Amino acid sequence: MLARRLPGILPPLDSAAALEVTRIHSVAGLVDDEQPLVSRAPFRAPHHSASTAAIVGGGPHLRPGEASLAHRGVLLLDELAEFQRPALEALRQPLEDGFVSVSRAAGRVVFPARFMLVATMNLCPCGGRGDPGARCSCSAQRLARYRDKLSRALLDRFDLVLAMPRVRGEELAAAPSEGSAAVAGRVVAARERLATQPPSRDAEADSLLRRARVGRVARTIAALAASDSVRAEHVAEALSYRSPEELSHV
Repeated sequence: MLARRLPGILPPLDSAAALEVTRIHSVAGLVDDEQPLVSRAPFRAPHHSASTAAIVGGGPHLRPGEASLAHRGVLLLDELAEFQRPALEALRQPLEDGFVSVSRAAGRVVFPARFMLVATMNLCPCGGRGDPGARCSCSAQRLARYRDKLSRALLDRFDLVLAMPRVRGEELAAAPSEGSAAVAGRVVAARERLATQPPSRDAEADSLLRRARVGRVARTIAALAASDSVRAEHVAEALSYRSPEELSHV
């Protein structure tokens, strides 16, 4: 649910990005005749049974895949560990380069694919691992097979990794929290700050950064806090968004 709300806090596409996205969707035959220009960040959520060609593009007619259809937007992979491993591994190149290169006998096509990847998964097949209110029933062999679906190289490409506890009834009954519109305003301000005057690091933050590669995340946290400098508290928060212990052996 959180992932599906993410497009609502992203700023509208500028004219150049809107044209890029519209061209891709036009090639795929997804442009709306009544509103042909795609002005909002796209959101794509393919099913875990999707093939490698469906995810990164290809097929007999060399069509763009979900990674390209999510260009300048969000690609959600729900139940990450249920996707085919070749499809997941094929995402490593666009995550690094921002494009997909597909070669077939009919020719070679390059599709833009600069997207925000969001993924969700249980820590084990039964869903009980890491939940204090449940007991994991998975055997060591079943857990190993589940973890083997995800490579460390892929997991390392996620800047933020959070273990989310099961939502309790009293939390669902709580008063509504902050709306997306207010958050979107902070996101726009943070993007402008990062583009024009990115926060610099103070000495304490530099010392902490020597022990971890979280500089980009810490800078974004500082920008969202409207801080002129990256402080140790921002680095410490960035360090907390790393792989939980249950995934450390993948």
